[in-house]
Amino acid sequence: MLCAKSTLSPRCSSCREDPPMNPSRPPTDIHALPVELLTWIFELGSAFDYPYTKSPFLLKPDQAFIYLPSHNFQVVAHVCRHWRAVALRTQHLWTTLHIREEIHIERAEEYISRCSASIYTFDILIDTVAVEDHIPGITLYSHELERIFKLLLPVVHRWRTFHLKVRDQECKLVARKYLTSCGPGPKLETLQLYHFEDFRSSDGLYRATYKPPVTIFNNALPCLKNVSLIGVNLPWKESLYLTKLHHLELALHLDSVRPPYRWWDRMLRGSPNLGSLSLHYSGPKKQDGSSELSWFSIDKKISLPKLHELSFTDLDPDFLCRLLERLQLPSLKRLMLDLREQDFTPFIDFLTSPPEHPHPASISATLPPPTQHLSSELPVQYIGRLETLIIRGLDCGLTNWAALLRTTQSLRALDVAFAKTSPDFWKLFTHEGDAHVELNRCNSAKGRRNPALLPHLEVFTLSGVSGKDILSALCYRFRCLSQSVRRSEKWIVRWSDRRRRQDPELDALVDKGYWTPTGKDATVKVFIDTFDYTEDIEGADDETPSTSDEEEDEK
Repeated sequence: MLCAKSTLSPRCSSCREDPPMNPSRPPTDIHALPVELLTWIFELGSAFDYPYTKSPFLLKPDQAFIYLPSHNFQVVAHVCRHWRAVALRTQHLWTTLHIREEIHIERAEEYISRCSASIYTFDILIDTVAVEDHIPGITLYSHELERIFKLLLPVVHRWRTFHLKVRDQECKLVARKYLTSCGPGPKLETLQLYHFEDFRSSDGLYRATYKPPVTIFNNALPCLKNVSLIGVNLPWKESLYLTKLHHLELALHLDSVRPPYRWWDRMLRGSPNLGSLSLHYSGPKKQDGSSELSWFSIDKKISLPKLHELSFTDLDPDFLCRLLERLQLPSLKRLMLDLREQDFTPFIDFLTSPPEHPHPASISATLPPPTQHLSSELPVQYIGRLETLIIRGLDCGLTNWAALLRTTQSLRALDVAFAKTSPDFWKLFTHEGDAHVELNRCNSAKGRRNPALLPHLEVFTLSGVSGKDILSALCYRFRCLSQSVRRSEKWIVRWSDRRRRQDPELDALVDKGYWTPTGKDATVKVFIDTFDYTEDIEGADDETPSTSDEEEDEK
């Protein structure tokens, strides 16, 4: 549809000016397109690489914000006079206000002036830095944050998404000042507040947490659907808008600032359409014997009929057991676990034990009397219906790892960072060492004869495994799978061109894929795809907040 000269680059000299008109021959290139069609193309282009496709939250507690090229699509306004005129009238182009540097403040001001129609709403992201990282004239700190809020508050009634990241107390105080006085947010659908800093001392931690949480947006957020609070807490009792949610993420909360269970119960029970729940060192406050903090009995389960995605990071095993036994999750399809530095054998056992089996002795003292299986929906049942399992880290026994894989036989996608698990976990896929003993034990317990793991698997994403071991697993897997369930699969491995020649077997798999004979001169191909990231698989991300000594004491 677009001619070769219709590049988005302003260097295209032939497109900077309007094309010469030949009255005897109608134009046939892009300049012949009706304005309505060109406007539609601009709107489609601005939505390319839509940042909310996978999640409504742009900021992650364990990684830096990823800037997408599509955020600069407004460059179409600089191609030629005709395009500029159309672009300036296409108000949808000017609704993304991502402010990460000081120069972005003036850009946001210009965008707001170009998007004057009240029917259009704004997607806002503000990414500030700590004072030691602040570069005047470039990065954002408290003074720049003041300017940003003064610019945005007049259109607060048109905010659709609002993401704010602060890294120290000065910026936090500015945010509190304006969010408590900005008035209602009648169209706000997504709210993400991120505060994490290096407290450096117990005094710093005290100054960051001693002030009580404040009321924001006048407690008037009638359209709110998605909430992410990372290191930020709210006055839970008064925040009645924390219901009717579709996505909820709570991260990096000391137990002292977490919601008591009664408000946790209100939040979830009042959100029957909740689709995803993510807890990263957060959740309801632990019991301390007082009636104010007591948890409801397990027969008062919270039903979340539409919750399909669940994520747990850095939580205690007994806490997870107590939490899950109070939930009913009949539609759960995706589970992400990042559980390290403790033995999570009791939790995995809780997930995979059939009803007639008691809970492990290690957690029996923390659980109520054995009425946990009165519900028709048990952990082992909804875990058995999972379609996607993601393991970012897991410490548990080999027997429990085998039981988890055997329980999740319906999996279509498995993603495991094997460098952050036990070295023996990978051996289940190659039938080496003691792993086959545990595998056969699981098979015998469940009356299965087919030793193949995950017969319905379609995509296997893995890292921390050598090419030689991957090849061994491929050979073993397709030898075990019966003829009736053999199909093409995709294995996605961590690799990039800069890693070439470090692992010749892996290089060969990436270049050629894997073919295996199936009999009668037929073969099945395993597609080998790749992914890569800059952080060391053995360590944490550069942006991963480290837990302070004071936080460890809270745990």
